[in-house]
Order: sequence, then C-alpha cells, then structure tokens
Amino acid sequence: MHTARRNTPADRAAAAAPPPPLPPWGPSERTRLAAALRDDDGARGPWDLVVVGAGITGAGIARDAALRGLRVLVLEASDLAFGTSSRSSRLIHGGVRYLEQGEVGLVYEALRERTRLYKTASHLVSPADFLFPAYAGDRLPLWKLRVGLALYDALSLYQSRHRTVDPAGARAREPLLADDGLRGAVIYEDAVTDDARLTLTTLQSARRYGAEILTYARVEGLGRDDAGLWVRLAGGTLVRAHKVVVAAGPWTSERLLGETGKHLLALSKGIHLVMRARDVPVRQPLVVQVRGTKRIVFVVPWGSRTYLGTTDSAYEGDPGASGVDEADYAELFPLIRRVLPSAPLERGRVVSAWSGVRPLVRSGPPKPGSSTVNISRRHRLVENADGVVALVGGKLTTYRAMAKEAVDHVAKALRAADPERTIPRCTTHRLPLVPGAPLTAEELRDDPLLADLAPRHGPEARVLAERAQAHPELAGRLVDDLPYRWVEVDQAIRFEGTWHLDDILRRRLPLALTDARHGAGVARRIAERLVDARGGSGRDVDAEIDRYRDLLRRETGYDLNDAAG
Repeated sequence: MHTARRNTPADRAAAAAPPPPLPPWGPSERTRLAAALRDDDGARGPWDLVVVGAGITGAGIARDAALRGLRVLVLEASDLAFGTSSRSSRLIHGGVRYLEQGEVGLVYEALRERTRLYKTASHLVSPADFLFPAYAGDRLPLWKLRVGLALYDALSLYQSRHRTVDPAGARAREPLLADDGLRGAVIYEDAVTDDARLTLTTLQSARRYGAEILTYARVEGLGRDDAGLWVRLAGGTLVRAHKVVVAAGPWTSERLLGETGKHLLALSKGIHLVMRARDVPVRQPLVVQVRGTKRIVFVVPWGSRTYLGTTDSAYEGDPGASGVDEADYAELFPLIRRVLPSAPLERGRVVSAWSGVRPLVRSGPPKPGSSTVNISRRHRLVENADGVVALVGGKLTTYRAMAKEAVDHVAKALRAADPERTIPRCTTHRLPLVPGAPLTAEELRDDPLLADLAPRHGPEARVLAERAQAHPELAGRLVDDLPYRWVEVDQAIRFEGTWHLDDILRRRLPLALTDARHGAGVARRIAERLVDARGGSGRDVDAEIDRYRDLLRRETGYDLNDAAG
C-alpha cells in the first residue's frame, strides 16, 4: 500500500507557481535544436538526463525530470508516440482481467493512477460505464464477475462501485446484445483516452519546463568512456549525459543495452478495427469474453465511429511495421459477432484499422510457441554495466508512476555524484498537464467550435478558438462528420512538433483512422502548409503524400484513396 508523503514548502511553492506559456514547437525549432546538438563543442556540459524514446513512458520521464529542474533532452527515432503509444486500446483502466492472474498490486496502482489522471488530464481521460455481459458457457460466469468487480471496487477505494443487472437490464442498457444464453451483466467504471494526444500533451508540458525534444533523431549507440556517458545519433552527432534512460518500448534491445537487453521483452501484436457508429451503435464500452482463453476484447464508441479490439498474438520483426491482415479480421469479427449478432461486421464496412506491438517483460528466455496472453503487464527498471537505465513493460495507465520511479533513480544517482545538489520531489501527481480553468458546460454549449476543440486541447482550446475567430479560414472542419478543425492543423505545425504529413494525419488529428477517405480530401493542402513552414518545393509535397500513403497502407491495409462503403 502506498502512503502519501508530506509536501515541503519548496514543493508547495513550485506547485503554486504559474506555469510558463506553451512554447513554439515547429519546424524551425526542430532545425535549431538539431544544429545546436551537431555543433555543440561541450561548452554547456553534459545534459542531466537524455531520454531515448518519445512514447508515453519517455514523455512521462521527461516531464517529471523537467519539473524537478533537470536539464533534459529527449531523442526519438520517429515521431512522438509513433509506436505503441498511438496504437493502444485507448483505455485508462485498472485491468479487471489482471485480478485473475493475482496482479492485485498492479491493479491497485493502475486504479490510483486512473484517479490522478481524472484530475491532471481531465479533458483527455473521461470516465465511462463499461458493460461486461456473461453468457452460458463463458469461462467467467456472472457470479465470478461480481466477486472480481467487488475487489475492483475495493482497490479503487470505492471511488466507483459496480452494479449487476439481469438479462433484461443488460439488453435495456445495450439492445444490440444477443439474447440467447445471456445471464446478465456487470457495469463498472473505467476510462477512455486519446493515447497519442496524451503523449503529446505530456511532452508539451515537459517543454514548458525546459525539456528539449528532437524527433527523427535515431540513436545508433550508447556507451561510456573516460568522459562519461555518450549517445551517438545517426550522422555521427555525439551527445553527452550524466544519465541516460531508454524508454524505447518494443525497440528496447541489445543494440541499446548490450547483454542486458537480451531476451528482455516479448512482443505482442494487437489490432483494432474502426467502423461507423451507425453500423455498430453501442451505447457504452462493451467487454467481451474470449472463450477458451483468459483474453477479453472491447467494443468502444468513439464519436461518430466505433472501434473493436484487440488481438493478442506473439510478434517478431520491426515493431513499426506491424499491420492488419485478413487473418486479423477472421479472428476478431467472430468474437464480437457472438454477442452482437445483428451488427454488420463485414470487411467492406470497416473505415480503417490500426496495429500496435506491446512490449511485455519476460520472466526468462523465450519458449517456442509460447503465448503472450499470460505475461504480466508489470514494468521493470534495469541498468547495464555502463550505467544506462531502461524502463520497460508496463501499461499506458501507469506511465506517470513508472516515470516517477525512473526519475527517482536518476535523482539518486545525480545526488550521489554531487552531494551538494538539491533535487525536488515528484509533483506530476497533482500538476495538470494543461494549465488553466476547465471549460464550462456553458462555454461548450454556446460555442460549437470550442466544443469540437475541447476534447483534444482542454483549456488551451480557448486560444485556438480565438485564433480561428480572428482568421475565419481556420474555423472550418477538415471533414464534415468529424470534429477536426483547420486551426488544429495550424497548431500542429506551430506548437506540436510535427515534421511529416503522417505526424498530423495519424497522431495529431487521426484522420487516418476515422475518415472514410483517410485524409485524401485534405492531405495535399495540409502537406503544402507543412512544407511551406519547414521550407521546400512542390516535389517535397509530393514526397510527403507518397510517404503518408506508404505508411497508411503498411499499418492499416488501406490505400489513401480507399473509401469504406
């Protein structure tokens, strides 16, 4: 059980201080940082901390360290949230099924972190009632679900309580449910999120407090010499650091950690399918048992869309190249069709899809044919002989707590090297990711533009709305039936660290996943604005379109010009 520590006057003063404004983060800022690192002659001395990886784990570490006053640099081989952090099930949850595996501590930690995210990221983490039906023949009958959810309630310190409904009550809550064999359902609270936006917003907060972030900067090697730790980038740039933390998710390997990285991770592929809400009009997130295994899958409403997922299969190869194939459709559709028999679950009805690779911590060397379903979702902090630290495994929900553990470890090492140095305690559990007064119901009701922007930008949406009102060409929607506005393209280019077209269409505004044309109607106009901001020609615009088309096809299986029926 975790106990709260008393805050010092310095902690309280830091929490009360007004946050710095959101700094620009456009192509020119990236170019300047890359040049500064390349030309650095060591005059500024080593960085306190270099973080390798700009997924949610690296973002959490960077924010925590920057808030404690450390000089932080984040290096990322692709775009921020390129891997698992934009390819999850988009849920902030305690993990009901982990109770079966005896992972009570993990569930408690996740539920505690869920509560904290309600407060610090309220516009990105929204509570929802999950409906978990039980059918005759299911591995978990209704009585076992009730027992498990009673423990779940207790571990959340009764901040939410489950309810049980009979078959009629379950179908009243969700008319699409199959009636045959239905024994009832439990209703419990968890939360939904935007995983890529949560990562971005965490990194923006880190930048407010001085962290520097360089994307598209592949780390080729890590090591130690007589001068200390070094990080070598593609192209030969050498960066010096007092401490290095690898937060590269499924890319964590022997290449970065040497022998320590050998057999460290098991990779698990999960895919999700996106459909129109009118085809699968579920009223709340639905949990479906997979018979014969300990797996569950979800059906989750997402505005004018609904997504289904996830699979859980062992994966080998480049984590960024996992895609969706016909076998994935053949696996997932029947699992959902069993409980939603009237939904038109057909390949031609799917709008888009995504595929992600989970990095799971092994307990030993891999065994041929072994399943990833029962591997723990716990994280591990490891350190190699050179003093390079890696944070591996874990869950999206617990990223902040994982980051705190890593930064505590770094702070201890820095204080050991310099006993005179004072490093404050962690404050990320109480400081909001986006400062400012929450948007009110009246503001959202009276301003459709603000209502569209609020779920992604929180209080910062007021700034975007004012900009759009001053420049009406920025106020329109990119696609009629989706809530994304042109002012968000402007924001993505100027303040959200974008460099390529897919950064915008996949991770800032996910048209690749939600638009039936996958952004084809606006891709060229957005590419022209992006290339104009970073410098380039019409040939560069064409290259961006080609790059996006290739990445879209690789991950989703769709072409840029495909359209769902």
